[in-house]
Amino acid sequence: MSSLAAATGHLPSNFRALTLVVLLLCAATGMRAQCTSAERALYVPPKAAAKKAANEEPLLPEAGYLSSTSYTSQFFGFSLDLPLSSQGHQIMLPLMPERQHALLALQYEKDNRTGYITITAVDPHPGMEVNTPEEQEQQMKAWARTGGASGSTGQFVIPDYMLHTGHFYYAIRHKGPNYAAQYWTNINNYAIKVVIGTNDKEFLRKAKIVMAEVRFYCPQDDGTLTTKDGKPVRPEGGPYDGPTVPTFRVNAAIRDQPARTIPLGGVSGGAYRNPDLGLQYDIPQGWEPLAAESTNDPPLDQAAMRESAFLHACSQTLLRIAPPGGDTVTPRPSQPMIVLRALDPNCLSMRTATRLGDKPANDEVAANLEQLAEFGQIATDELVSISGHLFMVFHGTIAAPTTGSDDLANRMSQSIFATRYNKLLLVWSLLAPTTSDLNAIPASGVTFAGSPPIELRAALSARK
Repeated sequence: MSSLAAATGHLPSNFRALTLVVLLLCAATGMRAQCTSAERALYVPPKAAAKKAANEEPLLPEAGYLSSTSYTSQFFGFSLDLPLSSQGHQIMLPLMPERQHALLALQYEKDNRTGYITITAVDPHPGMEVNTPEEQEQQMKAWARTGGASGSTGQFVIPDYMLHTGHFYYAIRHKGPNYAAQYWTNINNYAIKVVIGTNDKEFLRKAKIVMAEVRFYCPQDDGTLTTKDGKPVRPEGGPYDGPTVPTFRVNAAIRDQPARTIPLGGVSGGAYRNPDLGLQYDIPQGWEPLAAESTNDPPLDQAAMRESAFLHACSQTLLRIAPPGGDTVTPRPSQPMIVLRALDPNCLSMRTATRLGDKPANDEVAANLEQLAEFGQIATDELVSISGHLFMVFHGTIAAPTTGSDDLANRMSQSIFATRYNKLLLVWSLLAPTTSDLNAIPASGVTFAGSPPIELRAALSARK
């Protein structure tokens, strides 16, 4: 579906693999001092986040405001007009590594024209303060030898000391019609990077103007912004925490494991019962419980491991069931299965739909679930009222469970039903080898405390 593809799409591959042809480096924006002595010193101690009560999180680096035409960083104190409307152009990014923060990500595609802008920040790191004139000269010579590129990725890297001058530096490169520009500066010893990629010269022109007119303010301890002469600033738009879950919240969830407090419930008398949650789910006749978790090999790369750790820190698998005849630990690759999970939407920083017409929120949930790889790829989504209860319904595919290293990564059809209840997001994943098999999964009912049974297949059977 187009809206979800825009929400979850990766940056175009032709920009990622762009060959360096032209490199321009100069001081782009006269930002002057960021309300500190940073412009007069090589290094200043990082400013701590504003302190709050023990049960409140600090002001996060991702904290900002977003309107359809502008973005303002509440934490770093800068604001810029957008080269494209944020409406319909926000994209989802993967979880950031521990010391990195995603502030903004927008992308558009129209006919054969594409463009994107991302803003990220990196925590202060040891060694920034060690920059004697001799060391600066050595860094500049080493940087010049590589043409501004570093490592196997060939991404531009500016020496730390150059970022302390209070200016945005930029580099532009292009290959044929494809242009990429990167801007760097240092605010409170965080490295701020803006990346712009496009094959549309008009978009590039607008983006360059936007970056030349960045406005800088003074962040206050209470989270407000002022001009350098102390006048209050009222940012446009609503609160915005960036295009992925803020790094602080991911780190805190992985550390604290809040989902451990979600009661597991159990199976008895042909039904899954969880009195603590006020939930009963009737198991299809003849189906059997599987092990609580899949035994598939864990993800190998660090990004996938972090993503998996975050999901399991914020969710609890309550039930896995399959037709009789399979392994009670690992289902057969072609075996239908139903998985019931309880997700903590606050832990996941996930906004959910609250009414039938809340399509944007439903798209956001779809994008969030798709970003968490265990929910597969989502093609379409809809909102359905079943017996007066609001369900978010998603349809797509997911990799089949594997039983060994020689198994092929087959895809299975999947439908997901999600609803808010008792401050949790209850998610049923129904998966089968084909759409016909999916539609043949036996009907089963859900009962919430004090309500009549709800049949999930009421929405599934409506799809032909």
